[in-house]
Amino acid sequence: MKDGYASEHFRKVEFACNHCGELHPDGINKKLVALLEELRSHFNSPVSVNSGYRCPTHNSNVGGAKASQHLLGKAADVVVKGVSPSEVHAWADKNNPTGGVGKYNSFTHMDVRNGKARW
Repeated sequence: MKDGYASEHFRKVEFACNHCGELHPDGINKKLVALLEELRSHFNSPVSVNSGYRCPTHNSNVGGAKASQHLLGKAADVVVKGVSPSEVHAWADKNNPTGGVGKYNSFTHMDVRNGKARW
């Protein structure tokens, strides 16, 4: 693995908080990264992480849920180049059966919580 990378296609900095630049104290969640690598492979297109880990201040500033998986470093809001959020959501719904999947106008939320959640 190249320095600064969490996996073949994802840099560690992509998962850092957009407010403070820190990663979750436990590091980058390997299950989340593996799921995002599967997503990239399926669509054969780059995946951008808009929001990964969020410190409590940033989560509050963006109106995140009080128990957001972003606070635990288990979530990512993503965009797949050339693929609609609806298509990404449909793929994630099938391929992340025990985690969270949320569809928004311009991105898709994916997380690796213990328990299925959809919105």
